[in-house]
Amino acid sequence: MKSEAKLLLGLGIGIALGAAVGYIMGSDKKEEWLEQANAFADKVRANVKSAIYKGKSEVSDLKEDIDDIAEIAKKELAKH
Repeated sequence: MKSEAKLLLGLGIGIALGAAVGYIMGSDKKEEWLEQANAFADKVRANVKSAIYKGKSEVSDLKEDIDDIAEIAKKELAKH
């Protein structure tokens, strides 16, 4: 996609989002929508934190496995 097309697409998306937010903020259900948006953001934040923790744990486990394999390889090489 050409950079001009990307720029126009981004501009169109920005205008649409701005119009939607403006409409919601002007409506009577603004507080309800904000509560729902905050609840959704909290769920996303919790899921991201969980995924980060899980990823760090898996990396740590993988590092331990690699260290174990390296130790075994050193012992095998020392025998020969």
